[in-house]
Amino acid sequence: MRPFRWNDVASLPFRLCVAFLQLLGKVCGLTYIQISVVFNLWLQGAVLTLSGLAPAAAAVYRFCTGGSTLWLAVTTLFLAYAAVYVYGFIRMLRLYHLPFDDAFWLCVKDLEKLADKWHTTYQKVNLIIFVLFFLMLLGANIWLSYYIYHL
Repeated sequence: MRPFRWNDVASLPFRLCVAFLQLLGKVCGLTYIQISVVFNLWLQGAVLTLSGLAPAAAAVYRFCTGGSTLWLAVTTLFLAYAAVYVYGFIRMLRLYHLPFDDAFWLCVKDLEKLADKWHTTYQKVNLIIFVLFFLMLLGANIWLSYYIYHL
């Protein structure tokens, strides 16, 4: 019997994500490489950027309805927060631009570098960034927006 390895645990969700992207690619008429770039980089990046703008929008709303100097400071802080998301998305788009093959393989190379630096596998880094970090940041932005709006 083979000993338990954490790499095997990460392998299953990674394979499920690959199967999802392959199915989504077939539905959209795109190859796996094309759908990976569109979904993981462009679509997830856009969703994350919009979610990063939401706390700023909630703060602007609160400032406009409350008008206090505290809300002005909070609004300024969250406008800077939103600018970081926009800047990051623009940088990502400039780095992983068309053609699809170039964007895909550059991203794979970058993920492999991170995996080497973190002493782990490409699959784990992929899951950490495109699933775990994405969901954590998205959830945090939704929570922040809700919290700011309902203060």
